Amino acid sequence: MLAPVPLHDPARDLYVVPVRHHSPACAAALKRLLDEVQPGAILIEGPCDFDPLIPQLCDSRTRAPVAVVALRQVEEEEGKRRRATSYFPFSSHSPEFIALRHGAERGIVTRFIDLPSHARAMLFDGKGEVSRTLMGDEAAFDSGDYVRGLARELGCRDGNEVWDQLFETRIAEADWRAFFADVGQYCACIRAATAARVMEADGTLEREAQMRALVAQARAEVDGPIVAIVGGFHAGALFADGAGKPMAASAKEASAYLVRYGNRQLDALAGYSAGLPLPGFYQHWWDWHAVPDQQASAEEWTTALISGFAAHLRKEGKAPPFPIILAAVEQAQRLASLRGRSLPLRDDIIDAVRSTFIKEEITRSGTPLLAELHLWLTGNAIGDVPPGTGSPPLVEAVRSEARRLRFAVDDGDVRSRQLDLYRKPAHREASRFCHALALLEAGFGHRTGGPDFRNDVALDRLFEVWSVSWSPMVEARLVELAGMADTLPEAVAAVIAERIAALSEQGLGRNAEAALDLFATACRAGVGDSAGAVLQLVEAEVIEDAELRSVVAALDEVVLLRRGDEVLGIADTAPIDSLRETVWRRVAMLLPELAQLPADQAQAALRALASLRGIIDLARSAEIPFDTEHFDAALERLRTADLVPPVAGAVLAFALLDGRADSAVLAQRLRGELGGAYVDPADRLGFLGGIIAVAPELLWTLPGIVAELDAVVGDADEDAFVALLPHLRLALMPLDPRDVDRLAEMVAGRLGISGLALQQVAAVSESEVLANLALDRAMADLLIAEGVA
Repeated sequence: MLAPVPLHDPARDLYVVPVRHHSPACAAALKRLLDEVQPGAILIEGPCDFDPLIPQLCDSRTRAPVAVVALRQVEEEEGKRRRATSYFPFSSHSPEFIALRHGAERGIVTRFIDLPSHARAMLFDGKGEVSRTLMGDEAAFDSGDYVRGLARELGCRDGNEVWDQLFETRIAEADWRAFFADVGQYCACIRAATAARVMEADGTLEREAQMRALVAQARAEVDGPIVAIVGGFHAGALFADGAGKPMAASAKEASAYLVRYGNRQLDALAGYSAGLPLPGFYQHWWDWHAVPDQQASAEEWTTALISGFAAHLRKEGKAPPFPIILAAVEQAQRLASLRGRSLPLRDDIIDAVRSTFIKEEITRSGTPLLAELHLWLTGNAIGDVPPGTGSPPLVEAVRSEARRLRFAVDDGDVRSRQLDLYRKPAHREASRFCHALALLEAGFGHRTGGPDFRNDVALDRLFEVWSVSWSPMVEARLVELAGMADTLPEAVAAVIAERIAALSEQGLGRNAEAALDLFATACRAGVGDSAGAVLQLVEAEVIEDAELRSVVAALDEVVLLRRGDEVLGIADTAPIDSLRETVWRRVAMLLPELAQLPADQAQAALRALASLRGIIDLARSAEIPFDTEHFDAALERLRTADLVPPVAGAVLAFALLDGRADSAVLAQRLRGELGGAYVDPADRLGFLGGIIAVAPELLWTLPGIVAELDAVVGDADEDAFVALLPHLRLALMPLDPRDVDRLAEMVAGRLGISGLALQQVAAVSESEVLANLALDRAMADLLIAEGVA
């Protein structure tokens, strides 16, 4: 059996308080300890480079949950460095937060005593991954042989219920010595079941050496009792001998800011390794017991909590009848009594609601009502920090812009926002704001529908729809970017510039399409006055791109941007017009290279030329001017070159469209191509495929094309027709279904067959329709039952 863990070292007048982060019971017991001991110094497990932020944490305007976000540089392979972000959160019932406030109110020396946030032991977890939390990993409270064995012994489902059963039930206990003695013993047992190699790998031993050194330093500087508040896992180690030299903090290695945080980020079920599950419940638990002389009955506590959830459902029009609410209250009380608890806890409430509110079968994926309960017990609270707390200008600028555009920033609820892009300028601003934060990967929202000006899709839709949520992660991401910019447009420009510079590392250097793709993203995000600097980088990529397909794709992007300039908020179109001319000239310069094109690259070139035709038509319809002199000259030179058949057909199609060639030229060339002695059937139809890809309307305006094609097909024997068929399909692929029907009617007319004779009616019986409808309903019900509808 393990020896009891001491709480007090009389020789040093040192109290070591073992806590679980964010535990209301630990926070309540700590308040009693501090009031009684009246320490001369309070030392708290936390990065020592956070000491300058203690006045901000203790400011009366700071409202939990908040977090200190630490930005550090991490060495990677090949000497490269990248920025890593970690968080040190505080809820209103975190023992650490209670201790900080107590120290500030009484003028007591208060310090953090863990390794600085830039220390390697703080940077990485035991698996070598960058740690997202600086509070340490409390997964041991819900795993390991000791906790699982104790859970079986107590009849609990997991380690979190064990904690609630053993400690949260004692939140009102007056004897803090007995409470912390039991917490210390429980944590010592968890530590005893943890391998030494694990503690060495995850930095535990190094951190504890730092804590001992800073405790010794404080003892030498401060008179009176010292209280050290640390995670229970570390408590026994602070009584060990040996206090070396502490590691000093370095402002060059890391920077830290106080930011707002949210309950959803504090949730252990959402992946926060130092949290408690469903933190909203523990907030209710803390608030209930924070009322002085709270002597309310179990019925009053349970009624308040379950009625609160019912009121939440009522807002959604889903509130259960009053008798069911009473039944849930009664069942929660009886479950708590059966489990030896004075008041119902988290699991009692969930079990009671599950068995009374829900009448249908509960599938493996749960039910919507249970999901709503978990969401409510998590809570949507977001804290606040006072103005001037050192938040970077970028954070303040984006938060102010969000409020101006009527986005909610005071809670973490997910909301749907419909933006009327065509008729409301303010909504267009909101759209650019959403696109900007999406570009910055801030996690603010994602687009779920609406017109896509980027790809020329669904332009008839009036509304763009976004699902948005202002979480603390948004502000944390902005803090990361704060060193690059002070405003949102500047941040967008800086990120785009970084990504353009990184194209070569991704194998996309000298790629006009990739560069324009980034610029189009920036335009949707409202890059604004910073567009000029980004355009210079883009133009450099365009000028060096030697691939026609990529440059044509870039031209498509820039024409679409120019057409949507009003919706995208591009007030000054001169930079985009300049870029368009640069890309257009690059296209004209690359066209002559088609004369040396290998046959195996013909289809890719043909697709690029077909896209080019569409871009030119789009530009003309939008009244976007194109100087075609160099383009026409390049095409004219290609007409006399020895081109592969598909490209030759495409070049002649451009000449026919622009009036630089007539139907007689086409008929002569087409007759020669279709009747030529090509070994490969693909070559016979390649020329026709090139014409159709660029200008399918020539089939209707120049009937001679169909006549020549009909003659070739009609004269072919069965073997020749079978050989031609796949290539004929490829040549006709650009035609849409209506064009195919029109061509079929033309061919049928040449053979004296009515177009009506081509129509086929597929009869479906009434019984088959009813059976299919029944199958559809059954499948829909199954998807709903499995929670994937």
